[in-house]
Amino acid sequence: MAVAQSGLHEVYQQVKALAYGIWRKRWYMLATTWLISLLGWALVATMPYKYEARAQIFVDTETLLPTIAKNMGINVDLMRKVDIVRRTLVTRPNMEKIIRRSDYLDQLARTDGDLDALVADMTRSIRIIPLDEGMFRIQYEIDDARLSDRQRAEVAKRVVANLLSFFLERNTEDGRQKSDSAREFIDQKIQEYAKKLSDAETAVAKFQQDNIEYIGSGGSFVQRLDSAKAERRKTSNLIAESQVTLDTLSDQIKNVPPTIREARSSRGGRGGADQDPLEGRIADLEKKYDQLKVLGLKDRHPDVLNVTRQIDSLKAELEDKQAALAEELQGSADAGRNSNLTTETPNRLYEQLMLQIIQVRTELETLKQRESEQRKSVAEMEEKAKRVPEIEAEESRLRRDYASMRKQYTEFVQQKQDLDLQADVEATDEALSLRVVEEPITPQRPSGPPRLLFFAGSFVGALISGFAVALILSQLRPVVITVDQLRAHFDMPILGNVTKSLSEEENRQRSIELLAFAGGTLLLLIIFMSLLVFDIFGAPSAG
Repeated sequence: MAVAQSGLHEVYQQVKALAYGIWRKRWYMLATTWLISLLGWALVATMPYKYEARAQIFVDTETLLPTIAKNMGINVDLMRKVDIVRRTLVTRPNMEKIIRRSDYLDQLARTDGDLDALVADMTRSIRIIPLDEGMFRIQYEIDDARLSDRQRAEVAKRVVANLLSFFLERNTEDGRQKSDSAREFIDQKIQEYAKKLSDAETAVAKFQQDNIEYIGSGGSFVQRLDSAKAERRKTSNLIAESQVTLDTLSDQIKNVPPTIREARSSRGGRGGADQDPLEGRIADLEKKYDQLKVLGLKDRHPDVLNVTRQIDSLKAELEDKQAALAEELQGSADAGRNSNLTTETPNRLYEQLMLQIIQVRTELETLKQRESEQRKSVAEMEEKAKRVPEIEAEESRLRRDYASMRKQYTEFVQQKQDLDLQADVEATDEALSLRVVEEPITPQRPSGPPRLLFFAGSFVGALISGFAVALILSQLRPVVITVDQLRAHFDMPILGNVTKSLSEEENRQRSIELLAFAGGTLLLLIIFMSLLVFDIFGAPSAG
């Protein structure tokens, strides 16, 4: 507890010593405060008043036409167009137009250097701020000391009015302008890809003509080869079946006699007047042969060959039969068996079996001929099939190139249609609604600078500077004001202290100094308050 009190006592002694040192240098402190305050206030007083004008615009992009275009899949970004106009509004040509339209600004831009400086200053001072929900604010602030307060106020209003006019005009003009460069680019690409597409179509058509055998309409070449092999196997199976049928019929006919003996009366007439059945069949086949020739069929036609074979076979059979009958008759005469009561007649079962054998043989020969041709065709197709992968790869490449060209061409055509529709929508006055919410007016009071804050800041800074000067000077030549400080500085025994008694003249002199210091401080405060009052109530009006 005693240590804490000792520490507080030391702090108190140090603060007391610092305060006494500052007080001893009070005149330096007061002079410094006066000097810095007057300089700061003079600098603030020379600052020209700023005048600011502003206007607000509402941009409505939710109109009927953009909504219809959006429902059609066309994205019409009107706000982007407005933002581009906003970013390009503060350009040198526009600034020069505004300067030439204002008499006051035109007088300030007499030389090229003055014009460049004025344009740069205006570019820095103009602000176009996007607000919420399609609102935009245009504001301009001027503090040119070469113009009076009324002139600065009028210039601020005139600049904002011109900017507002430019904003409205640029949006309307940009809405009517077409995207000529984009259209020219797309038209060029459409023509380019149209030529490429035509060349690709020609290449595909020529390739198909040159390889019609491989890429015909009857499916792929491999599928047709498989079909040909299947037909060949089918023909081979038919040949095997026909051969089995022929062998079976040949075995059966061996056990069937060509003729049978029967009573003469069973033939229903006299033997010499009866016609042999083979002759009737031969006559029927000859009629059929004549019909085929009338139809224009050649001798090597399978049907003609078949009928010819049958006729030859029946004729040979008839001759054999007649020869056998003659031998039998001769044998019968020799044996004494010649009788008018019985006669031998052709066996109809034998004839039917023979006819079937002839038909099967004919079909078998036809099938063998067909199989031979099919084998040759399959062999040729198998040889050609070695080129199928190459042909298919080339065809796939050509078709892929054609599909790619067609896709690009279709996309460019669609983009051109979308661009035309988008440009037409943007060019329509009803697509974008601009409404001035706040018209620019001539400012009646200055918007800056904040002189009250600057005056107060100068005064506070002067006070701090005065205290700092006094503190520094007091530390350069410190003095001892207490016995404790004396004991701390000198390692000698301190017997005590003696209080100085001031005379009446010294007391009077001290009182005068205190009054002078208080008067100087009070006068400084009065000047400070006067400046504040004047700035509040005496600010100029542009009206």
